[in-house]
Amino acid sequence: MIGGPPVPGSSTKQAIDRGGVQGKQPQVLVIGAGPVGLVLACELLQQDVDVRVVDRRHASRNRSKGQSRAILVWPRILEQLRRIGVSERMASAGHVMSSVEYYSEGVLRGAVRMDVLEDSPYPFVLALSQNDTERILLERLAELGGRVDVDRTLVDIDTTDAKPLVTLTAPQGEREVVQPDWLVAADGASSTTRSLLDIGFTALPIDISYGIGDFAIEGPVPQTVQYRYSRQGIVVVVPLKDGLFRVAGNIAHRDVADGPPPAELFQDLMTRRGRLDVTLAPPRWTSSFRPLCGMAAAYRVGRCFLAGDAAHVVSPAGGQGMNLGLQDAVNLGWKLGGVVRGRLSETVLDSYHPERSSAAAIVGRTSAVQVRFGTIRGGGKRALRDNVFSLAARFGILQKNMGPLLSQNGFSYGTFQRFDRVRFRDRLMVEVGDRVPVVAGPRVRPDTPPLARDAFTVLLSAGRRPATDQAAQLLLAQACLEPLADVHNVTEVIGRRDAPLIRAFGSQPMVAVLRPDGHLAYRCSPEEAEQAARFLRKMGVPKRPIEQADVHPIPQKERV
Repeated sequence: MIGGPPVPGSSTKQAIDRGGVQGKQPQVLVIGAGPVGLVLACELLQQDVDVRVVDRRHASRNRSKGQSRAILVWPRILEQLRRIGVSERMASAGHVMSSVEYYSEGVLRGAVRMDVLEDSPYPFVLALSQNDTERILLERLAELGGRVDVDRTLVDIDTTDAKPLVTLTAPQGEREVVQPDWLVAADGASSTTRSLLDIGFTALPIDISYGIGDFAIEGPVPQTVQYRYSRQGIVVVVPLKDGLFRVAGNIAHRDVADGPPPAELFQDLMTRRGRLDVTLAPPRWTSSFRPLCGMAAAYRVGRCFLAGDAAHVVSPAGGQGMNLGLQDAVNLGWKLGGVVRGRLSETVLDSYHPERSSAAAIVGRTSAVQVRFGTIRGGGKRALRDNVFSLAARFGILQKNMGPLLSQNGFSYGTFQRFDRVRFRDRLMVEVGDRVPVVAGPRVRPDTPPLARDAFTVLLSAGRRPATDQAAQLLLAQACLEPLADVHNVTEVIGRRDAPLIRAFGSQPMVAVLRPDGHLAYRCSPEEAEQAARFLRKMGVPKRPIEQADVHPIPQKERV
């Protein structure tokens, strides 16, 4: 359901004159109803947080039907969106592809395969228009009891008080003052919120324009994501559902007065750069844009947060921008929900900016490299690029490094206490801050525990070859931790040779504390369970009565 009741201008004006607000105020106000704002709203609604979403004009009304720049959804984001129950819907609505291929002058130089990701339930890259993504998210928002108030323009934010005082206007000029407990801005690259909060934005010098369009194509085209480099530049080809293809490439700068790029330009991109013997049908639509890439100086000011393009804009070359923003929403969603509901300390929110800004920096650098690779001038440099790609692919280096990066499975947050450790994971054994692959992996047996949506999850294991005294030690660890978190004993599962847990955690006895987003928060031995409990208490996790705790007892056969 979209839209809200009319705002009575006269009474609102009186409220403004008094400097007050009227009626029940939301716990969280989300500015912007694109994918990032909608995911965040769904995250919070599932945690029983009172959320209001407003949008100057809903995103689906800003584009002609079918026009959508963001189309690629990567495995890690689908994992995360399972939290709000939309991943399967998105996979069914989109087009699934197994790999990303890199060509030069029509010759395949290397490929990064998603279908070999053994630790993800979504071993593929998904092509799904942003319009379809928003439609699915709006449906889920309505199912959770939420809605979007459209035609609400943000005009002022007063942060004098502890809580932000937000002024909105409606189409007829009515003014409304809202004072939420928390404000989250997901209002895009030209964020009004960011400007009103006086947060600096450092633009990156990327002087390049892109042409994009959707076409039916006659002739053979691989059913993969294709980056096709040439001496003229790059063309990217992505198969879509219903037989269409997204075609994009760097082009000469165009003025608005020039209108949309002509179909002949894209035919030339496919023929000269892509070296494809195909014929493009008349386009469904074409457009051009000149991205302004950069990053906000801060993702938080007091009780106000930035997310998505409001916080960072990366080059579209890697197809990672929307995915990056959706991870912002998940990261902030479980933390803010926990704080609002009194399950987490407010200090947990201090980790949002360093974690997500570091992730954005990594994606930004990678996307910039892809731009430079696609626009290299000079035959010698292009030959070097091609040889590097070929050698990296032949020896598995391309797959090892680019697979986790493109899938976004490899990002690691470090610890809550040491934000400088945010990094890119390049190893099998998980450390604190790493994504824990076993929790969502396709090889996981049904008895492997799921993640708690809005609480920490604790995994206990006696190791591959448990000693006779380990069962008793795990019972003590369980008794220590079960009042604070969902506790699961995975000794039997980790004992299987092919279990992903053995690759993730090794064979030694352990206590692993997992964040709601599936990253490892703390790890110790069963004898040190009290340290894990101390960590949870430091995070602000309240002690639950034992009869209300989620207890998962050790099976009788393990009590030896």
